[in-house]
Parts: sequence; structure tokens; C-alpha cells
Amino acid sequence: MSGKKSKNSLAKRSMQKLAHNKLALFGLFLFVLVVLSSLMAPLLTSCDPHYIDTTQRYLPPSAEHPLGTDQNGRDNFARLLYGGRISILIGVVSSLCANGLGVLVGCISGYGGRKTDRVLLYITEIFSCVPSTILILVIMAFAGQNIFVMILVFTITGWTGTMRMVRSRVLSLKAEPFVESCRANGVSSLSIMFSHLLPNTLGVVIINFTTSVANFVLNEAGLSFLGIGAPKGVPTWGNMLNAARSLNVMQNYPLLWIAPGVAISLLVLGINFFGDGLRDVFDVKQD
Repeated sequence: MSGKKSKNSLAKRSMQKLAHNKLALFGLFLFVLVVLSSLMAPLLTSCDPHYIDTTQRYLPPSAEHPLGTDQNGRDNFARLLYGGRISILIGVVSSLCANGLGVLVGCISGYGGRKTDRVLLYITEIFSCVPSTILILVIMAFAGQNIFVMILVFTITGWTGTMRMVRSRVLSLKAEPFVESCRANGVSSLSIMFSHLLPNTLGVVIINFTTSVANFVLNEAGLSFLGIGAPKGVPTWGNMLNAARSLNVMQNYPLLWIAPGVAISLLVLGINFFGDGLRDVFDVKQD
């Protein structure tokens, strides 16, 4: 009973600490604002982001087209909102997969003994030594432009950091008395790893998850801007930047690149501010 009360009081104190962090709350507000705007796209605009009308090219902002139209006559506001759905989806799913893989490998490496640890560390070092940008470019060049391939590539290149943090945490917890007690009572290794050790690493994992989302959104934008990310017909923030990279557009129609640039900046800033707040909450070294 007392253990349950202590957990509740710790959670309450953590929430109070987060609530007093104004920068973290501002970051959460920015993140929620961008995500909700993308999810509510059908309510905010009636335009089809894929509809092409060459007679409506480069229209200035108006009541019908709040951000004007692009070089193909497509509504820029609709593409911004619907593109946010896909860009954020890529970031969240990639982060879930990468961190999930990192957690799994980190738990096994930290708890599985010296031989297992050495093998998994060696594999991790191999992935870490290969420049992620080059690996992404090579895989995307052979596999083609595909959202699922992009998520797979981000997962393959993004799990090593989480693995190291989880492994380090598990190694420090493995010698704790409660682990010895579990072993003495016949609790299986899998149960010890995922029911007793893993919950104690969730703070690190949550922080890494939030920052990974921002990184993967930026990676998608960068790859799509280079023309090797999402298929060009798919409205993403990166594809919007790619379509606006000509000198004529940048000089004469700045909204076509400012709008997606601001959206990406707001999302990344929001995630980073909120992630810093979570780091303060989960940092056991702080009061």
C-alpha cells in the first residue's frame, strides 16, 4: 500500500514539475497545435491537395486560397495541412519502430551475459560506423521512393542510440537486490527484463522517442527536398519545399517555401522544448 502511495506521489510530483516548466508547456502547445491542424484538415479547408488546375497557377492569398496556389494550381494551404499528416506520421512511426528495436536489443544486451552483450555491441558498432546519410541514400536509390521504405530506412539507422542508453540502464539495474530476489523466486529472465527492468528505463526511452520524431521529420523533409524521399505526388512538407526550390519561386512566390518551413520549425521546436521538459522531469539527479 505504501509502495503504491509513493509511486502516486512521485508521479504527482513529476507532473507538477512539468506543469511549472513554461518552456515545456509552450513546446507541448506548439506540437498539439500543428498536429491538430493536420488532423482537422477536412474541417479547415474544402480544397483537394491533389487537384491540379493550371488556370489557377501562382494565385495570391485569398479567402478561397489562404496561402495561394502553387505552380500546378494546387491549393497551398490544403497541401500544408494534409502534408503535415504524412510528415508527422512518418516521424512518429519511424520513432516508434526505431526506439522499439533499440529497447529490445538493449534489454537483451544488458541482461543476456557477456557473450550476448559482445555480439550485440559489435552489431551496434557496425551500424553506428556506417554514415546514416549515405546508407539512406543508397537504400532509397535502390528501393525507390516509397513511404514504407523510408520508415524502414529510418528504423535501421535510428535504433543504436536508444539501444546504448537502455543497455547502460539495464546493466546498472541488473545488480540491484530486487533482481536477485526475482531470480531466487524463480522469475523467468524474460519477465525480469520486460516486467521489472524495462519500466525503469521508460524515462530515457520517452525522451529519446520525442527527439527522434523531430529528427525523422527533418530527415523526411531533407530527403524529399533532394527528390529521393516520398513520391512526388504525395503532399509532404519536404515535397512542398522541393517544388519551391527554383529561384523564380523563391524570389517571387515566397509563401510556397515559407509555409512548409514554418510548419517544420514549429513542430521541431515544440518537440524539442517539450523533450527538454521531460528530460528535467525524468532526470533523477535533479531535485
